[in-house]
Amino acid sequence: MYLKSALRNASILALSLLLRGTVAQEDFVLRSQAGNVDITKIAILPFEGVEAIAEFSEQARPEEVLRSDLNFSGRFEIVPVAGKADTTFFNRNGITTVVRGSARHLAGGEIEIRYQLLDALSNQALTEKTYSGKARDLRRLSHRFSDDAVFQVYGERGIASTRIAYVLGRPGKKEIWAMDYDGFGAEPLTRNGSINLAPTFDRDGNLIWISFYGGKGAQAVKMAPGGKMRPLTSLGGTHSSVTVSPMDGEIAIASSQSGQSQIYRANASGGNMVRLTYNDAIQTSPAWSPNGWELSFTSDRTGKPQVYIMDREGSSTRRLTFQGGYNDQATWSPNGDRIAFGRLAGDWQVVTIRPDGTDEQVIANGRNPKWSPDGRQIVYMVEWSGKSDIWVCNPDGTGRRQLTHNGNASLPSWGP
Repeated sequence: MYLKSALRNASILALSLLLRGTVAQEDFVLRSQAGNVDITKIAILPFEGVEAIAEFSEQARPEEVLRSDLNFSGRFEIVPVAGKADTTFFNRNGITTVVRGSARHLAGGEIEIRYQLLDALSNQALTEKTYSGKARDLRRLSHRFSDDAVFQVYGERGIASTRIAYVLGRPGKKEIWAMDYDGFGAEPLTRNGSINLAPTFDRDGNLIWISFYGGKGAQAVKMAPGGKMRPLTSLGGTHSSVTVSPMDGEIAIASSQSGQSQIYRANASGGNMVRLTYNDAIQTSPAWSPNGWELSFTSDRTGKPQVYIMDREGSSTRRLTFQGGYNDQATWSPNGDRIAFGRLAGDWQVVTIRPDGTDEQVIANGRNPKWSPDGRQIVYMVEWSGKSDIWVCNPDGTGRRQLTHNGNASLPSWGP
């Protein structure tokens, strides 16, 4: 009883701390024979016409954004081009693909950027895209072509156009924000002056989160058309977390409707609620497996919070974590081969493990990990001296990079 009471108090304490237009030609898809383990050497040439566009004096040029995106993807080696860029240079340096392009002003104030991905030796166009937009759109136009390049070379979707949602604010007022995957383009998604927590995305990129707006306590809400909030479910009680199945859009939610926090399942509209857990302990932090057949969740049924896995009907429960006294916030990789979670061991640690409970690895100091849509990155929050910011790293802990510098950013979620 003491340990269960302690966990309840710890959960309350944790919550209280949280409260303080396109033209394209036919594409030729070049697929890597070795999948995502090959590294492609690529040259990115200066874009023509950029110097004549004043908007680029205040932000990165297209080739600079492309270099950052493709380097960050972990799939490309960017080879600097010195002097004449021709087939002799490409062949000598092992360069197989080349990016070049141009930019120009259009009537109406928009800027058009033409991108080409070429075979370095034959000069054949692998893909060619033309995008246009306002000054605020320029980084995202290059992000789109970065994803085009990843697809053409590897036959897989890139992540440069994806967004990360997170919580920003001080105690008593926390809003949901979103930024590009590289930390640029941050903007608020909510402006309700309340406390908004734990954002997540559904399969269509719509935002779901926990909000205290309206004075009804913590409730799961969804962003409706027009930017208005609507309740996600008819569940009473307090909601602490919600997750969406990548297979069919079903939701799983932790709710105290029955008095103690338990896990429920519902359809994508929040109807047909089914209770999945009946243990007297606290059950929270549900997360779907990629195939939609299993859920991980946190329970203190053994006296300390540990991560468990059950099937979608609430049966076949098994314990996943056995190390440490506080394990929580589990999340599945997109292909289901690993689960990341947070462990409190003096400081919070980001840990990954196989679904069978083997090969546990501590990869970073931080908590609340979430996988990128391609499974090649993990975003998480780092806390120090009462502050917190959003970081990202590779699944093995390398390539750590800080995305926010506000000191009050937390609870990230990576969307499509």
